[in-house]
Amino acid sequence: MKQIGLAINEYIINNWLCDYLYEDGSYMFTQFAKEHYIEEKIARKIVKESNYLMTIETLEKMCSSRDITLSEFFQLLKR
Repeated sequence: MKQIGLAINEYIINNWLCDYLYEDGSYMFTQFAKEHYIEEKIARKIVKESNYLMTIETLEKMCSSRDITLSEFFQLLKR
């Protein structure tokens, strides 16, 4: 079974960050961060650091920006 931190990051990359791509395939980290109430460096870590473990507070901010609860997020994640 995949580690929960990796599963969270993969879900965010594949389902949320995919809407923040430039034509060249790079991510709009600044825009994503602003719209998800997080620092830009965290958005970069989600993509670039395969072992990055965000805090539950960070995940809660991101979920709040999408108007979902942590419980709903984990249902989406199927965890």
